[in-house]
Amino acid sequence: MRPILLAFLLALFGTLHADDVQFDLPETEMPLKAAHEQNDDESTSFFWESEEENATAEAAAETPAARHLYTTLVEKPERLFKGEIFSITLRSIVTTERFDALQYTFSGGTGVERLSEEPEREFKEHAYFDRFYFKATGSRVVLPDITPSVTISYDYDEISKTIPGERIDVTVLNPPKNFCGILAERFTVTHAKTTEYDKRHNIIVFMADANRSDLADFTIASARQQNFESLNVDPHGATMTYYAVLPDTVETLKFQYFNLRTQRFDRISIPIEVDDDLVSTTIDINPIEHGHNYQKSIIFGTTAVLFFLLALWRRSWTLLVFALAAGGYAAWLNIPLREVCIKEGAPIYLLPMRNATVFEITPTRYTLEMQGHVKDYTKVRLLNNKIGWVKDEDTCAY
Repeated sequence: MRPILLAFLLALFGTLHADDVQFDLPETEMPLKAAHEQNDDESTSFFWESEEENATAEAAAETPAARHLYTTLVEKPERLFKGEIFSITLRSIVTTERFDALQYTFSGGTGVERLSEEPEREFKEHAYFDRFYFKATGSRVVLPDITPSVTISYDYDEISKTIPGERIDVTVLNPPKNFCGILAERFTVTHAKTTEYDKRHNIIVFMADANRSDLADFTIASARQQNFESLNVDPHGATMTYYAVLPDTVETLKFQYFNLRTQRFDRISIPIEVDDDLVSTTIDINPIEHGHNYQKSIIFGTTAVLFFLLALWRRSWTLLVFALAAGGYAAWLNIPLREVCIKEGAPIYLLPMRNATVFEITPTRYTLEMQGHVKDYTKVRLLNNKIGWVKDEDTCAY
C-alpha cells in the first residue's frame, strides 16, 4: 500500500513542477516568438509580391510594341536590258501623324547603280508611294536590300523590317558597229551645225534630248575627237550638247541607239553641211549675224550714191564731199580684218560658247589669221592649220 501511495505522490509532484516551469518562463520570450512568427509572415508576403511583379514584367516584355510603319515593294520590272534606266516603287503606311521623316536605307545589290538619292513621293489612298531610279550596269542584277525607317521624335527612330533585294533577269544587247551606247524610250537630235576644223577634218556640234536614258554613255565610234559641251542627266528628260571631229570625207553622221519601246535599234542620220562660221550657245545652235557691218555698208553705200546724184544735179561740192565720205566708210567696212593679235596664255576653244572645251593654250603672244567673228569670239586659224575660237578679251585689242 505504501509503495502505491508513494508512486502516486511522485507523479503528482512532477506534474505540478512542470506547470511551474511553464508558467515561470521569462516574459520576453513571448514577444520574441511573436516577432519571429510575424517576420516569417512578412518574409512570405514579400516573396509573393516579388513573384507577381516579375510575372507582370515578363508578360510586358513578351507583348510586341505597337508598330507605326508598314512598307512593301509594289512595283519593279520583271526583265531589263543592260544599260537600261528603271524604277521601283515602295508603298509605306505610317499609322501616326506625329512623325518627322520617312526614309530608306539601301545596302548591297549587284549590277545596279542608284540614280536618285531622294524618292519621287506621292501620297494617295492613305499611303506614301516612293519611286527610286536605278541603272542596270551588269549582266546580273540584284536589287539592294531596303530598310525603311520613320522618325517619331528627335530621339526615336522606328526601323521597319528589311525588304530583301530581288533578282531581275537581264538581257545583254548585241549592238551594231555604229551603236552610240544609248538606250532610250526616245532620242531626238534637235539642232546641228558643222564647220571646218582643219584642212582634213570638220567639227559637228549638235543638241539632243532623250527620255529614260543616260546620255553620259553617248559615243561616236568614227570620231577623231569628241566630248560633251553640256550634259543634263534626268530620267524624265536628259539633254546634251555634243561635238565630234570627223574626217572631211564624211558626208553624213550616222549612228544607232536602242529604242526601249520598240525594242529595236533605230538609226539617226545628221547631214554634214559645212558652214563658214559656227555660232553656238547652250540654248540654240542656229547661226546669227556677225555684227552689223554688212547692213552698215549697204546703208552708207546707198547714202553715198544719193549724195553723189544730188551733187551732180545741184552742182554742189558740199554734197559731193558727203558722198565721198559715205562711200569711203562703206568701203572701209567691207575690208576684212585678216589678222588678229592673240595674248600669251590665251585659251583656244573648240566652239564659241560658254564652258567650251579648251584644246590649246597660246605659248606666247603672236598673230594669227582671222577666219570670222561672232559675239565675243574671234575665229582664228592656228599655226598647225587647226581652226579655233578665242575670246575677244584675249586679243591684243583689249
